[in-house]
Amino acid sequence: MDFSQGLDVRLITPDNVALLNKVKTKAVHFAWDNPNDDLTGYFQKFLELTNIRSARRRRVYVLTNFGSTHEQDLYRVETLRDMGFEPFVMVYDRPNAPAITRQLQRWVNNKRIFNTVKDFADYIPGRIGGKNHA
Repeated sequence: MDFSQGLDVRLITPDNVALLNKVKTKAVHFAWDNPNDDLTGYFQKFLELTNIRSARRRRVYVLTNFGSTHEQDLYRVETLRDMGFEPFVMVYDRPNAPAITRQLQRWVNNKRIFNTVKDFADYIPGRIGGKNHA
């Protein structure tokens, strides 16, 4: 089973995670849309209760360019990665989004780049693998 909709991590309880643990899941997707909500405790609770050990199977949609700053977007991405989740950046109104938001999306969603270039500040768009090889 693949939960492709973004589940609300705030609704996690020992009982519903126990039920999830009984189901063979391809992946579980959560959403962290509001940058003003600190969901780190909820994500930590899920990690304590779940038997899903692969970060690739614990995914989180991160909505950007919808009342958030670049710093807030980057904080959510880095926090999720540090906790062992795989972030996936979704850009609201992408054609009109700032270039830095579109670059963040490419850095995060291209897992080859994201896993090679650990710090967004080191990501150089247009370079092979996003790294400065000079």
